[in-house]
Amino acid sequence: MKRFLVGFFAVIGVVTVLLSSVLGIAGYAAWQSFVAAAPELPPRMLLTVDLRGTLDNAGGSDPIDLLIGEGRAGLDEVLLALDAAAEDPRVAAVVARIDATSHGFAAAQELRAAIARLREAGVPTLVHAESFGEGGPGNEGYYLASAFEEIWMQPGGLVAITGLSLEMPFLRGLLDRIGVMPEVMRREAYKTVFETFTERAPTAANREMLEAILDDLFATFGEGIAAGRSLDPATVLDLVDSAPFTGEEALTVGLLDRIGYFDEALAAARAGAGGAEEIALEDYAAALEPAQEAPVVALVHASGTILPGSIPEAEGIGSETLRRALARALEDETVDAVLLRLDSPGGSAVASITIARAIDRLRAAGKPVVVSMVNTAASGGYWIASRADRILAWPATLTGSIGVVSGKPVLAGLWRNLEIDWASSRRGRNAGIWSLNEPYDAEARARMERILDDLYERFKATVAEGRGLDPEQVEAVAKGRVWTGRQAFERGLVDRLGGLREALAELRSLLGLAVDAPLALVAYPPPEGPLEWLLALRRQFGEIRGLLREIRVAGDWPGLVSAPPIRVR
Repeated sequence: MKRFLVGFFAVIGVVTVLLSSVLGIAGYAAWQSFVAAAPELPPRMLLTVDLRGTLDNAGGSDPIDLLIGEGRAGLDEVLLALDAAAEDPRVAAVVARIDATSHGFAAAQELRAAIARLREAGVPTLVHAESFGEGGPGNEGYYLASAFEEIWMQPGGLVAITGLSLEMPFLRGLLDRIGVMPEVMRREAYKTVFETFTERAPTAANREMLEAILDDLFATFGEGIAAGRSLDPATVLDLVDSAPFTGEEALTVGLLDRIGYFDEALAAARAGAGGAEEIALEDYAAALEPAQEAPVVALVHASGTILPGSIPEAEGIGSETLRRALARALEDETVDAVLLRLDSPGGSAVASITIARAIDRLRAAGKPVVVSMVNTAASGGYWIASRADRILAWPATLTGSIGVVSGKPVLAGLWRNLEIDWASSRRGRNAGIWSLNEPYDAEARARMERILDDLYERFKATVAEGRGLDPEQVEAVAKGRVWTGRQAFERGLVDRLGGLREALAELRSLLGLAVDAPLALVAYPPPEGPLEWLLALRRQFGEIRGLLREIRVAGDWPGLVSAPPIRVR
């Protein structure tokens, strides 16, 4: 037996060494490819870009993705490249592939704006889809496609602009049946993140908030399609009520320009571009020359639930991870300002306070901070944003949710139903306050209520100070209510409607620069060298990354500053 065990572990050791070596060689080769010299651009180009699926906020520099060839340009890289193309006389046309997409409506608005700037510059734009929805809505994809000059769709596809819907599950009936009692405390009425567990239907405040959000987003949706397709807004609403359409029907009513396959659309674009060489947008972006002798702006991305400590960027916002990135920008004497691209429904209150402090330190050192919200910057996300010099959002960005919530599921009834008994032994009056086996007693509840009162007042005071608002003004927009970006702008929670381009304009203003002054954007934290890259690869190898990317929650239970999980389709 001993000999067997020694041999077994020897084999395991050899396999581990071999695997590490293979990963090291492959990883280093991938890294060398990743940092290779930028390709040389031809004198005339037809740019192609893939807008299908989801564009991540930060882009694809994940070691696993790069190793297996799945690295992809992020939202900001695409936006910056499209804006460069609008000013580049060598670009003859831009062709995009698209589907129903899941970028988020605010991200779609930002991409639409970039396409509009291409068209204003006289660059022909064409987009092709196999279908705008198949067995599901194609609202977001078509809304984005409508910004292009010419829309193609494959035969057999659908234009499923069937209108926006919002669905929320309510589990209270099930929890009552199995003996789970949710205990939740919140500040205030619109802080509805846990209503899915505590109610059987939306409360009046929740219903009011959701209907207002849906009304605003639907108006934005209809206005965008009407403008892009030169249709009357009332006509668009009639078309929505008649959808989904076959390709031939969509062609008849003016929602499509051509029916054909992608190779046919690309051939038509090539013919119109007069023999221009086809270049992928990622390659074009890699070949762009960075601004020389320009003020340096640290571009920091933060996406996902806010959690304490250090976590991989792809799995949320770790307070220590983001604090370190901001601290490096503070310590780097070459950095003049910071642009934080934020997309978060909130999470831990303590983690949010840690990050907000890092922003305060940057501003105190004379380094302006601008926050550009993408799809969501609510609750803890807005707590962070409120400390910046300027806040920008798109009309469809969900933001605000100035409030706090906490609670726990009490499982005593479940254990009784399952005939499971628990024994406990404690020292300290409130040693059982966090136990899921019993409800809060009167004293424990009073203590938790005081904690929520303190956090809520702290949250409101932070917003009042950061936004220069009176406490009464903050109270009027607080109470946990989520606003669209347009609503938030009207109430003083946001300084300007726009995205990356407009945020850079705000930074120029804060730095006292001319409106067209060049800026050097530098990703923070800076890209890792080969050793750090390989170590990251080895750490990530074997993880179930697909599962982690799919499971996204509004906040842990108990969470203190989470926005309700609102998803509009």
